[in-house]
Amino acid sequence: MIASDSIVTAGVFLNCRGLFPFQVGPTKQGTTLGVVRIGGHREDGETGWQCAAREALEEAAVQALPVTPPATYWYDASAEPELAPRDWLLVDDAVPILVGIRESSRLLAPIYLAYTEDTPVPSAEAKALLLLSPADIAALIDRPQTLEQFIASGGKALIKQDIPMHLPLEPFPQVRMLHTLLQKHPDIALPRENKQRTDGSGCEPNG
Repeated sequence: MIASDSIVTAGVFLNCRGLFPFQVGPTKQGTTLGVVRIGGHREDGETGWQCAAREALEEAAVQALPVTPPATYWYDASAEPELAPRDWLLVDDAVPILVGIRESSRLLAPIYLAYTEDTPVPSAEAKALLLLSPADIAALIDRPQTLEQFIASGGKALIKQDIPMHLPLEPFPQVRMLHTLLQKHPDIALPRENKQRTDGSGCEPNG
């Protein structure tokens, strides 16, 4: 059985009408712009899903609704990710699509699959969000491109603070793993339209 106390961080792959919001901002070295999943450290008393949902609200200002994934894949977080299907045995919580584990400590980092009907807005520490389609994710992994080039080619970005547009985008491992999952299960990118909106909101950047 899995205990919530073994979860250190939690994140979410958030399907916003077929697009996935990712944080983007300068890396510590200042030479690239890291593209990072929505998520962060679990607070005391939270389950993994509660942490992921809170981070989605704090970083992208959206309500995340959990989706049962087609499978749960585990990987060794201390090595080159190799995804292996395995059950998730934590009761009273959503089921993640990815679980990173450090074998030396047995600490866990789940990532959940969810959707939202809200419009993402960079908030808290998020300087900007990229709204990535499966094709965008494949292109980021396939060839280097700057944020300026990404936008010029039709990529969608929501920018709250000035960030260096000329720096190359660096997809973090979670982006690469989502690419692998989309190849295995392309249906996870299908838009979810559970109710008709009447306010015109959606996942398109304003302006």
